[in-house]
Amino acid sequence: MNENIGEDSSLADLLKEDTAETGESRDPRERPDEYTFHLYKLEHTIAQYYYGQDQDLTDNDVVMRLFNIMFHLENKISYFSHPLELSIIATMTEVFKESPLTSNEFEFVLDYVIKSVKNRSWLPGKRAYLKWICYFLRILEPEDEDKYVKSIKRKAKQKALSRSEIDILLLRSGEAPE
Repeated sequence: MNENIGEDSSLADLLKEDTAETGESRDPRERPDEYTFHLYKLEHTIAQYYYGQDQDLTDNDVVMRLFNIMFHLENKISYFSHPLELSIIATMTEVFKESPLTSNEFEFVLDYVIKSVKNRSWLPGKRAYLKWICYFLRILEPEDEDKYVKSIKRKAKQKALSRSEIDILLLRSGEAPE
């Protein structure tokens, strides 16, 4: 793995070789604790980019950017132009130095986040995942947090969710369900 990556390098240059051991059995959905560090860094980057730089970003934009990275791992870094892609690449470059993944594992991590975005599609708006991840990671300002909690409670009431189901929806990083 090349730790000195430039625009003429690719993300694939930073990844370890895939082996039989890193095949299907290493899916983060089956062993999420092995990938918590990578998932946290990726989602934190997305949340910070959205909340701090581009609140016009939508969940669909996030999915498109993640798919673009996933399908172009072999392309030079200079191929990527969207600021979110560049933020993700910069973060993951540092992450891979500390905790390398194979391309198969990295694709699983990207896919896991894509599925997380899609799992929030029943919530109102084009930014359900983005608002949730900012809430979950405690990035929201207090007034935005209050709006988010009220919107979730309103939607949950419409769906006739129980109090415990609402509590689970409003869990944040570092909290455990009651």
